[in-house]
Order: sequence, then C-alpha cells, then structure tokens
Amino acid sequence: MSRIEPSEIKIKELISLFDKKNFDELLKLSNVLLDEFPKSILLQNIQGVVHTELKNYRLAKNLFIKVVNLSPNYTDGHYNLANIYNKLNEEEKAIESYNKVIELDINYFKAHNNLGNIYRKKGLNKKAIECYLSTLEINSNYKVAYYNLAGVLQFYILDTEHNNVNKYLLHLLKEKDIVRPNSIAPNVINGLFLNTDLKNNLSLIKDKITYEDFNYVLDNLQNNSLLMQFMKVCPIPDYYIEKNFVKIRKEILNQIYKSNINKNHINFLISLSMQCFLNEYIYDQSKDEIEKIKKIDERIKNNLKENKKISDLEILCLSCYEPLNNFSWSNNVIFSDRLKEIFELHLNQNKIENQISKSIKSISEVEDNVSIKVKKQYEENPYPRWENLGLSIKPRNIKDVINDSDLNLDLEKIANSDSPQILIAGCGTGQHAITTASKYKKSKILALDLSFKSLSYAKRKASELKINNIDFIQGDILDLELIDKKFDIIESVGVLHHMDNPFKGWQILTSCLNNDSLMLIGLYSERAREHIKEIKNKINKLKLQPNYKNIIEFRKDLIENDNNQWNYIKSSPDFYSVSGVRDLLFHVQEHRFTISKIKEYLNNLGLIFLGFEDQLVKENFKKIYTNNFDLYDLDKWENFEKNNPRIFAGMYQFWCMRSKKK
Repeated sequence: MSRIEPSEIKIKELISLFDKKNFDELLKLSNVLLDEFPKSILLQNIQGVVHTELKNYRLAKNLFIKVVNLSPNYTDGHYNLANIYNKLNEEEKAIESYNKVIELDINYFKAHNNLGNIYRKKGLNKKAIECYLSTLEINSNYKVAYYNLAGVLQFYILDTEHNNVNKYLLHLLKEKDIVRPNSIAPNVINGLFLNTDLKNNLSLIKDKITYEDFNYVLDNLQNNSLLMQFMKVCPIPDYYIEKNFVKIRKEILNQIYKSNINKNHINFLISLSMQCFLNEYIYDQSKDEIEKIKKIDERIKNNLKENKKISDLEILCLSCYEPLNNFSWSNNVIFSDRLKEIFELHLNQNKIENQISKSIKSISEVEDNVSIKVKKQYEENPYPRWENLGLSIKPRNIKDVINDSDLNLDLEKIANSDSPQILIAGCGTGQHAITTASKYKKSKILALDLSFKSLSYAKRKASELKINNIDFIQGDILDLELIDKKFDIIESVGVLHHMDNPFKGWQILTSCLNNDSLMLIGLYSERAREHIKEIKNKINKLKLQPNYKNIIEFRKDLIENDNNQWNYIKSSPDFYSVSGVRDLLFHVQEHRFTISKIKEYLNNLGLIFLGFEDQLVKENFKKIYTNNFDLYDLDKWENFEKNNPRIFAGMYQFWCMRSKKK
C-alpha cells in the first residue's frame, strides 16, 4: 500500500525551514514532495500556513479547503481555514468553520477564543463573553483570552447571574498588566451583587449593630475574595458600598478604641486600609471619629515610649483614616509581616517617589501663570492614583497598530519608523505613556508633565511594570521647542483644555510633528460637560478653595442633594477619589469644545481629521450613519452629538495629521 505522507525526516526538515522563516526553500521542497505525495494533508496544510504568513490569504484559503476535503475530521485544517476566512472578512464562513472545530474537539480552546473575537467584532458582546469564558474553562492559563475578556467587559455590562464569571474577574484584578480595574469596575460591582451575598451582608449594617452581627458581616466580607481584591486595586465607584464602608470603618474604630475587636478580621482591615488610601480618604468623618483617632494616636505614642508592643489592629485602624506617613511615629514602628502590603503602600512607595523626583530633569522653569496653578494642583493631588494597567500583549509597528483604528488615511503614506519617536504631552501619573510604550515596537517615548509628583509616580509604576523605553521629563508644553526634537507620533489627551490658550499649545505640538506623522488629541466636550459647568459655577459662586476639607464637604452636599441632574456626576469613577473630584469639579482651568471649534482649529493648524478613537462611540454612530465615509465627516458628527449629548462624556479623542497643503 503506497504512502500518503512524506517521511518523518522530511516533515522535520520542513518544520525546521518554517521555524527559520526560510519560506522560499520550504515552498520549493514542499512542491517537490507534493509531486510524490499529491494527497498529503500535512504538505497542503503547511503550505497553507506559509502562505498565511506571507499574507497570500486567497491562496492559503484554497489550500486549506483542499485539506478539509481530503480529511473532513482534521481539526487543525478547519481551524486554519476559519482563521483565513476571518482575515478575508468572510465572517459567517469563519463562524461555521470554528463551530466545526468545536464540534470535532470541544476542548480546542483557541477556536472558542477566535469565535469570541468575531462576535465581538460584530457587536455581539454577550456571545463573545460566553466564548471567552468557555476558552478559560478549558485553559485557565490562556492569557490572550483574559485580554479579550477584559476588552469586551469595558463595553458591555453583565446584568444577570453567572456562576463562574467572578473567578475570572478576580484573576483580572490580580494581574498587573491586563486591564485597568476602573474600566471593568461596573462589571465587578455587578459580579459582587449578583453572584455573591454582598448585598445581603451590607443590608445588616445599621447605625446600631450587635457585636455578634458585626462579626458575622466581617466574616462574610473577608471571605469574599473578589471584594477583598477589588478594594486593593481600585477606588470602588459605588455609593451604596461606600456608605456601608463608612459605617463599618466607624464601628471598627469604636471596637479598637475599646480594645474589643476580633483579631481574625485583620485581612479585611488590610483591604479597607488600601481602599481608603487609594480613594485618598474621601469618606466623611464625624467629630467623634476624629477624637477617637487622636486618642489612639496618643496611645501608640505612649506605648512606643514605654517600649510596649504596638498593635497591628491600631495601626490598621488609623491607616483607614489617614496615610501612615502623617503620623509622627510611623518611621519608628517595626511593622509585622502581616502589614507588609500596608507598609509598602503607605510608606515605602512615598520614599521611592521622593528619590525618583530628584533624578527627573526639567526643560525649564514654568513661567505661564495658568501652568503654574495647574502644576500646583497636580503636585498636591497627582491624578489619577492607580495600581494595575492594561498593556499590549506584544508591541507592533505603527502601521499594524493604526490599522485597527478605522482611520481615514493611506497606511503607505504615514511615517513608519523602525524605532518611532513618540511624545506624550501631559503624561500625568503615567497610565497613557506606559500603555503607549507597550504598544509600539522599539518605540522611544518622551513623557512630559508639569508635576514632579505625577512624574515620580509614573516612573515608579513604569519600573514596576518593567517598561524601560520611556524618558520622563518635567516641563510645560509651551517650552517644548527648547528640546528641538521632532516626533513620529504625538499624543496629548486631557491636557490642552487645561491650558490658558489651548490653540497655542496645540500649535506648538504641531510644530514638533514630523511630516506624514500622526497626532492623537483628547478634549472636553461642551455638551457632555454641561452639568459639570453648572457645578463649577456653583463652586465659583461659593468661592470654595480646592482643599481637602472643601472637596469632602462639597461632595457630601452633592450626594445628599436629590437633584437628578447630579446623577451623572455620582456615576463618574472620578467621584470616588479626592484627586478625581478635584480634577472633575475643582480644576483651576477648564476649556470645553464643540466639534465646530475643533474643525476650526484643525483648519487653522493645517491638520487633517482622520477619525475618532473610541470604538463604542463609533459603533453607536454607525447605527445611524451607515456610509463608511460618514465616520470622517465632522458635520455629521456634530449633528450626531446634538441628538446624543452624552456621547462624548469621555472626551473627544481623535487622530489627525499634518496637511500636505500647508
């Protein structure tokens, strides 16, 4: 009986050529072998894979069709064919082929994952989530599926009970580099309320609660691993949880004051301490609490003088009300192993940032009056305070990254440097700069900000995440020309609208842009921030200074006010941290834009509008404007915003590039 497949030696030779990316030799050898073995499944399949690598997708498709016709039960053949259909945008055929793979082998986890990607692309987010969860049930270590799940959870809210989603939410919160916790916070909160007994437990918290009931509640909260991790990585943007945490914190203080607390609840106190640190102690305090804090503080001082052991519970209790470095004794206490996380967060990070600050170089002294005020704000309240971040799985070149953004440009006509120079103008505490640094292959990032405190935070986080292609520099956009450098990409999101003259700042950024290069800009919308404008006017009339006391008291007034127009504010993640509220409502300078104004600025600067960045915003737009070119028509976008005034609540974020005409 004649053989159908080549010898194992020849197959290994082909695989070796593939691994070395010697595709020409591989194709020559495989063609010779195909003359001898015309019905070889392996040869047809490996040729299909090579042509996929070479982006000869139609040729690859024909080869894989041959493969599955020769062997209808060959799962890899159907999987490869499905991938090609996907690349050729033949989505229905891709779905059919992925389902065939799953029919043949239900544990083929990559087929589940890729099927989820197609559903996500089609806007079928619920089905996409189900596919990603199926992937992870088969292979809980498949990091790609976690990235995909995190991506879709930012745009779709799970509002029904789900047996196994919480364990994957927990994994996402534990990982440092998959997702920003606040971007999936609504789903974490729903996961807690729908799939755990959190609501029942919190409902037991009363102004007067028995010792037994309180211990019962803390036992249950401490056993809720998703809640405990959530508290450690993100200010929880939910007022129902907040008001109950305020009561819990008060009762813990009362019990510790009377030396009456159950020591078994130390893990809950650690999470509560980290939550309060992250939200910058935004919870309101009563006069009674303030007095008891002072007395416990004195108790610790006296115990130190008398060389008595300091209670972990007392330290934790005070750390739920103030950063530990505010207490005079904090550097004299030897922290127990149980408090390592607290020591790191409250004391060590601050020391590291102070050291980093000394090494950050400046362009020049900040002289602009508004820039000086903005700098002061972010030195006092670096914004935002964050723990985890969503980084790219692997860096790609500029064209491949931009190709995913639906921009109105010929990719062949943009600069595509092998080592792109990128400017992040106004990097704050580093989320934007670090994300960009992980995105572009061999990129060199210059991250500029007014605030040393913000830059020190950013540099510490970059080091933690092992991102080493960023140079952090302090200075004003107005002084950028002093560095005498051009960039392949400039990104400035949430910055220009805080300048005295946004047009002047944008003009300077444009002058730093290389020819055929791209710029990403983010600006506040006049329509989307109408309610914020009213609140800011109220703050100005009251002549409230942006200090901690005023921020806490004004926020409390907004919470207790039943006016429905403030509901948008209460649902903002920024409403749940002090620096967030200051940035949102108490900022020293804020301009708001319309699409007409943006269009005018673009024309005056000689820049071409290429398209908006936010995928969800674009999906909503395309439900009304179905022509692809409508995406790049700012007049249509202006009309769309008139009918959907909250659509740009997260800012106008858009790409542009220098016009050849100018």
